[in-house]
Amino acid sequence: MKVAIILGNRLNDDGSFTEILQHRMNLALRLYEDVRPSYIIVSGGMANPISGVSEAQKMYEFLISEGIPEEKIVRETTSLTTRENAKYSVPMAIALNATTLVLCTSKEHMNRWYLNPFKLFLKAIKQHNPDLALVQYTG
Repeated sequence: MKVAIILGNRLNDDGSFTEILQHRMNLALRLYEDVRPSYIIVSGGMANPISGVSEAQKMYEFLISEGIPEEKIVRETTSLTTRENAKYSVPMAIALNATTLVLCTSKEHMNRWYLNPFKLFLKAIKQHNPDLALVQYTG
Protein backbone atom coordinates (compact mmCIF):
# COMPACT_ATOMS: atom_id res chain seq x y z
CA MET A 1 0.00 0.00 0.00
CA LYS A 2 1.33 3.42 -0.97
CA VAL A 3 1.24 6.26 1.52
CA ALA A 4 2.29 9.73 0.41
CA ILE A 5 3.93 12.16 2.79
CA ILE A 6 3.70 15.84 1.88
CA LEU A 7 6.25 18.02 3.62
CA GLY A 8 5.13 21.41 4.88
CA ASN A 9 6.79 24.80 4.83
CA ARG A 10 6.47 27.66 7.27
CA LEU A 11 3.20 29.56 6.78
CA ASN A 12 2.96 33.30 6.29
CA ASP A 13 1.92 35.34 9.35
CA ASP A 14 -1.69 35.46 8.10
CA GLY A 15 -1.78 31.63 7.82
CA SER A 16 -1.56 31.61 4.03
CA PHE A 17 0.81 29.41 2.03
CA THR A 18 4.22 30.60 1.00
CA GLU A 19 5.07 30.19 -2.68
CA ILE A 20 7.06 27.10 -1.75
CA LEU A 21 4.17 25.48 0.10
CA GLN A 22 1.70 26.36 -2.66
CA HIS A 23 4.05 24.64 -5.10
CA ARG A 24 4.16 21.55 -2.85
CA MET A 25 0.37 21.51 -2.65
CA ASN A 26 0.15 21.62 -6.45
CA LEU A 27 2.62 18.71 -6.51
CA ALA A 28 0.46 16.87 -3.99
CA LEU A 29 -2.56 17.19 -6.28
CA ARG A 30 -0.56 15.80 -9.22
CA LEU A 31 0.80 13.02 -7.02
CA TYR A 32 -2.74 12.07 -6.00
CA GLU A 33 -3.73 11.73 -9.66
CA ASP A 34 -0.48 10.03 -10.80
CA VAL A 35 0.20 7.65 -7.91
CA ARG A 36 -3.22 7.15 -6.28
CA PRO A 37 -1.90 6.62 -2.74
CA SER A 38 -4.18 4.95 -0.22
CA TYR A 39 -3.42 7.74 2.25
CA ILE A 40 -1.72 11.12 2.33
CA ILE A 41 0.08 12.30 5.43
CA VAL A 42 0.44 16.07 5.56
CA SER A 43 3.39 16.81 7.80
CA GLY A 44 4.12 20.08 9.55
CA GLY A 45 3.52 21.72 12.89
CA MET A 46 3.13 25.37 13.84
CA ALA A 47 6.56 26.62 12.74
CA ASN A 48 5.17 30.16 12.62
CA PRO A 49 3.24 30.70 15.88
CA ILE A 50 1.95 34.07 14.61
CA SER A 51 -0.10 32.20 11.99
CA GLY A 52 -2.01 30.41 14.77
CA VAL A 53 -2.34 27.19 12.75
CA SER A 54 -0.21 24.18 11.84
CA GLU A 55 1.07 23.64 8.32
CA ALA A 56 -0.60 20.22 8.32
CA GLN A 57 -4.01 21.70 9.14
CA LYS A 58 -3.77 24.24 6.29
CA MET A 59 -2.58 21.54 3.87
CA TYR A 60 -5.45 19.28 5.00
CA GLU A 61 -8.00 22.04 4.39
CA PHE A 62 -6.53 22.78 0.95
CA LEU A 63 -6.54 19.16 -0.19
CA ILE A 64 -10.15 18.68 0.93
CA SER A 65 -11.15 21.86 -0.91
CA GLU A 66 -9.57 20.35 -4.03
CA GLY A 67 -11.67 17.19 -3.78
CA ILE A 68 -9.40 14.73 -2.01
CA PRO A 69 -11.54 12.67 0.40
CA GLU A 70 -11.10 13.64 4.04
CA GLU A 71 -10.70 10.01 5.11
CA LYS A 72 -7.58 9.67 2.93
CA ILE A 73 -5.72 12.52 4.67
CA VAL A 74 -3.85 12.14 7.95
CA ARG A 75 -2.40 15.14 9.79
CA GLU A 76 0.99 15.12 11.49
CA THR A 77 0.95 18.43 13.38
CA THR A 78 3.96 18.16 15.68
CA SER A 79 7.06 18.48 13.48
CA LEU A 80 8.94 21.75 13.15
CA THR A 81 11.88 20.48 11.08
CA THR A 82 12.48 18.05 8.24
CA ARG A 83 14.11 15.66 10.71
CA GLU A 84 10.94 15.74 12.81
CA ASN A 85 8.79 15.26 9.69
CA ALA A 86 10.57 11.92 9.25
CA LYS A 87 10.55 11.07 12.96
CA TYR A 88 6.78 11.49 13.31
CA SER A 89 5.47 10.63 9.83
CA VAL A 90 7.21 7.29 9.30
CA PRO A 91 5.57 5.60 12.32
CA MET A 92 2.21 7.01 11.22
CA ALA A 93 2.69 5.50 7.75
CA ILE A 94 3.67 2.15 9.25
CA ALA A 95 0.52 2.22 11.41
CA LEU A 96 -1.45 2.68 8.16
CA ASN A 97 0.18 -0.54 6.83
CA ALA A 98 2.30 1.23 4.23
CA THR A 99 4.58 -0.85 2.05
CA THR A 100 5.82 2.15 0.05
CA LEU A 101 6.27 5.74 1.14
CA VAL A 102 6.09 8.43 -1.52
CA LEU A 103 7.93 11.48 -0.24
CA CYS A 104 6.61 14.67 -1.85
CA THR A 105 8.44 17.97 -1.61
CA SER A 106 9.94 20.59 -3.86
CA LYS A 107 13.09 19.86 -5.87
CA GLU A 108 15.19 22.46 -4.07
CA HIS A 109 14.24 20.86 -0.75
CA MET A 110 15.04 17.35 -1.95
CA ASN A 111 18.38 18.47 -3.39
CA ARG A 112 19.74 19.96 -0.16
CA TRP A 113 23.06 18.41 0.75
CA TYR A 114 22.45 19.08 4.46
CA LEU A 115 19.38 17.67 6.15
CA ASN A 116 18.34 16.02 2.91
CA PRO A 117 14.73 14.85 3.31
CA PHE A 118 15.25 11.59 1.43
CA LYS A 119 18.21 10.61 3.63
CA LEU A 120 16.37 11.62 6.82
CA PHE A 121 13.36 9.50 5.85
CA LEU A 122 15.61 6.54 4.94
CA LYS A 123 17.19 6.78 8.38
CA ALA A 124 13.78 6.84 10.09
CA ILE A 125 12.60 3.89 7.99
CA LYS A 126 15.70 1.92 8.92
CA GLN A 127 14.86 2.42 12.61
CA HIS A 128 11.22 1.36 12.29
CA ASN A 129 10.80 -0.96 9.30
CA PRO A 130 13.74 -1.58 6.96
CA ASP A 131 11.47 -3.37 4.47
CA LEU A 132 9.50 -0.21 3.74
CA ALA A 133 10.27 1.21 0.30
CA LEU A 134 10.83 4.94 -0.18
CA VAL A 135 10.44 6.88 -3.42
CA GLN A 136 10.55 10.59 -4.03
CA TYR A 137 8.06 12.69 -5.93
CA THR A 138 9.10 16.15 -7.01
CA GLY A 139 6.91 16.51 -10.07
